[in-house]
Amino acid sequence: MRKIIKSLILGQKTFMITIALLTFLSALTSMTIIIAYRANISQYQSAYRRDKLPDVIVKVDNDHDITASLKKLTNVKGVVSNAGIISQVMDKNNENVALFISKKSTNIHLKTPDKHKIILSSYLKENGAFKVGDTFYIGQQQLTVQGFYDDYLLGSPLFKYKQGIVSQETLQTLQQQKGQQKSQFAYVNVLKTTKNSNAVLSDYQDRLQTDIIYNKNYIQKAYTMLPTIVALVIILAATFLFGICLFVMHFALLSGIEKDRQKIATFKTLGITNQQVNLAYVSSYLGSNLVGLVVATLVSFWTSNLVFRFFWQLNGLTRAQHVSINIAVVLVIAMIMMGFSIAIILLSLKPIKSISPTAAFQGGQSKNAPSSRGHLSLTKSSMPLQIVLAFKDYRQKIGHYMTFTLVISLFVFLSLMIMTLNQGFKGKTNDLLGLPTVDLMMRTPNNSVRNEALKNISTVTPIKSSGYNQETKILFKDEAVPVHRYSQIPHEIKLLAGHQPKQPNDLLISNSLMKTLHLSIGQTVRVKTATVNDKQLTIVGTYQTINNLGKEAYGLIDTTLPITATYINLKNTTNKDKLLNRFSHGNVQLIDTSASTQNLTTSVQCAVEVLANVILLLTLIVSGLFVYLVSYLTIETEKRQLALKKMLGFTTNKELRTQYLLRAGFALTLGIVLSLMLNKFIGSTLLNNLVSLGGLTKLNVQLPLSYNLFIIALLIFESSLIILVASRRIKKIKIGDFL
Repeated sequence: MRKIIKSLILGQKTFMITIALLTFLSALTSMTIIIAYRANISQYQSAYRRDKLPDVIVKVDNDHDITASLKKLTNVKGVVSNAGIISQVMDKNNENVALFISKKSTNIHLKTPDKHKIILSSYLKENGAFKVGDTFYIGQQQLTVQGFYDDYLLGSPLFKYKQGIVSQETLQTLQQQKGQQKSQFAYVNVLKTTKNSNAVLSDYQDRLQTDIIYNKNYIQKAYTMLPTIVALVIILAATFLFGICLFVMHFALLSGIEKDRQKIATFKTLGITNQQVNLAYVSSYLGSNLVGLVVATLVSFWTSNLVFRFFWQLNGLTRAQHVSINIAVVLVIAMIMMGFSIAIILLSLKPIKSISPTAAFQGGQSKNAPSSRGHLSLTKSSMPLQIVLAFKDYRQKIGHYMTFTLVISLFVFLSLMIMTLNQGFKGKTNDLLGLPTVDLMMRTPNNSVRNEALKNISTVTPIKSSGYNQETKILFKDEAVPVHRYSQIPHEIKLLAGHQPKQPNDLLISNSLMKTLHLSIGQTVRVKTATVNDKQLTIVGTYQTINNLGKEAYGLIDTTLPITATYINLKNTTNKDKLLNRFSHGNVQLIDTSASTQNLTTSVQCAVEVLANVILLLTLIVSGLFVYLVSYLTIETEKRQLALKKMLGFTTNKELRTQYLLRAGFALTLGIVLSLMLNKFIGSTLLNNLVSLGGLTKLNVQLPLSYNLFIIALLIFESSLIILVASRRIKKIKIGDFL
């Protein structure tokens, strides 16, 4: 039996190596991503428990202690309040960062900073916003960055505010300055966790005055949203990869059995049974799988930590622990792969039964082998002879090349889909995410001060447009929904259905809120506002927005509410920092509202770009493997034909190698055409199912032609280079090989 296995392995070394390599790649990708993704969740949960972080965060814009009123609520176990100020500061990249500055951060034990120094969230270090020793001004007070810490509450780029910790003396100095917005974060622990943070505060009478309500489930979802999208796409690629590995195994077995007919028949004449031959094939091919799985398991020790740190840093966290191998994940993946492999091998071994011992004396040729394969049919054609011959040989080896075509089509399709996703998050991301473009928000006590400030701002840089803005809340169906009221609804709010508000009682709500509350366009709802206990609003439309802003609505200015905010869009934003430094004091407060979405869009763009590069790399690796495998296999099985052509003096080595280039060109062209068709007809559906995980309803982006041409040109160049290398074996084929 050992000699049989050795004989079979030596006869199909290329297949064994390819199967081991494909198993290694698919297993390594699956193990790495799943282990890293599970570690990202479990380590975050461990950090949450270790640092005793709260279940719910409530933000109110005043410095009055709300601890007592929150403790009286049903289901509330404990409350810790943290008073501070919210301020906008410029970072090293000339971008504005919204900071919540206080003297403590929940239960995290930090060394008290020195006077007029600040400790910032580590995310602001990871994205290059600040480093130790940097300085910035809060009003007239200069602060120096003393260090950084991992912030598991608001350290994700998906959150608007970043925390900064200062000493008690520094905080008092900052709070005494004019124009500073005093705020308070209340960290609430509950008796029983609920999925809806509003349900925890359903009996809080001042709920409509709270600006932000985050709960633990929501924060965890924010920290896992981007890794989830990345992980799902790469696991999809790994599934493609293993499916292709099974194709190769099936194809290799059928080709190997056909090639080894005489050898198998000889074994049978020596008394070897079908079961023993089957066992030899199962042992040799499963051995290739096992080699790939074992090596993948060992390498995943390193790669899973690498990917975990990428996931961890994607959310601005730096204190990552070493991730040990997850035995359960490894065993499940190994069992699934081995199970499918055994099934494919057993199904592919059926032809062995039909091989009789008499085949050992018949030259080993299959009875079904077409007799015309060794002949050349030279009929007249308008096509060049090289192309005619190449196409004829391509049709004869269609089984080889269709596998290659399938591989190319699947992976090019996946590459095009992810490239389209990457393209969608470039450029005007606010339009895609449904976020209004507002350069500055100005708070003033009255119209005279407002008009004077606008006039002064226009002397520094021209104003493109300005208008009124209100931020309020409404309560309906036990949901406290933030409502952004504008004097004119921003055009970036892309409608999915209906129309924009035309009357003060018209409401435009996000698609995610529409689904959550089972609402419909045209429906009239009764809501509670800060000034009215029972008010009717009409839902006139729905729009798309990103996940972390999913529960919100837009409407026109409510005249019953005070108008203290003015939005400003500038024709040129290069002088924005001068405006902030010059006007953010006294009776005028300027806030750079564009900064609230900058961290979010940058992180999403980074994650999707890395994802696109990984998929493109996998496409090149897998397609390269198959180009070499198909080229090697066809040359090996066509030795007699190649020797015959040489004997007839009809073609040279160069012309023969050109024919293999043309054959691969046919397969590659068909694969690219199929991938383009898949991308056109089902790519958009799959892509929109993917982005729905991030809260988007629809992604309508066209991939530029240059991207398609780049991927196609890259594949053609890679395939041509590999075929030229593989076809060098043709030079070693002699005329005697035909005899």
